[in-house]
This record gives sequence, structure tokens and C-alpha cells, in this order.
Amino acid sequence: MNIEVRFYQEGDLNDVNQILKEAFSCEKSNFVNDNIFEIVATVEDKVVGYLMLTKVWNPILQKYYCLVDYVCVSSSYRDGGVGKKLLDFAYQVAKGESAIYLQLTCSRFRIAAHHLYEKCNFIKRDSDIYRKEIL
Repeated sequence: MNIEVRFYQEGDLNDVNQILKEAFSCEKSNFVNDNIFEIVATVEDKVVGYLMLTKVWNPILQKYYCLVDYVCVSSSYRDGGVGKKLLDFAYQVAKGESAIYLQLTCSRFRIAAHHLYEKCNFIKRDSDIYRKEIL
């Protein structure tokens, strides 16, 4: 399987939304933000994976880091290296943006995703994520 990875284009919206619905029960719209990089993986010109990378300024360290969100691969293409290619591409983008690290969060129930992140040399931190919804 020949996997190509590139930046998202407006014409990718429908394919990406199918993948997002399957993985996270959500959809996106097209947008432009200089600190957000959307990345897709394709096989034979069909979008089969998606990842969003957000460049964040840390004012204490005076450096950027990047948050990885919405890593998802169409169920028909899982375990074929698509996720790894997306994360490798994101790493190169972050490096080119002079980020000091990549960071992501993942549900404790997404065991396959944990294995992917470890395979890509992400290190699980000993922390819990807390969130308070703004109503």
C-alpha cells in the first residue's frame, strides 16, 4: 500500500468528515489558522487518515510546542502504517516550526492508539487530564 501524506486541502472535507465521524463522532468545517496544520494521509488519492497539529507558544519557556489532536484513520486502513506516517509528518512539521516537543492526550480506552504512540516514540507521562466545561 502506497501511503502519501500531505497538508489538508479544501476538497478533502467530505472524506475527512467521514473519518472524524467514525472515530470521534464529530465533523469539521474548512478554516484557516496560521497556527494549525491539518494533515491527511491518502492511498490512491483517497483520504484515509487525518491529524490536526496546533502550534502553541509557551510564554514561560519562550518557545513553541505542538499539540496533536484528532489522529484518526479510516477503519478499512488501520494497522497499515497510516497513523505512523501521519505522526512522522507531524513531527517534521513541528521540527520545521522550531517546536520543542509534540504533545497529545488520548483516552485510556483507545489501547490501539496507545500502541501507535509508543511505537512512534511518544512517552506516556504520569499525569491526569482534568477539564471543566464552559457552559
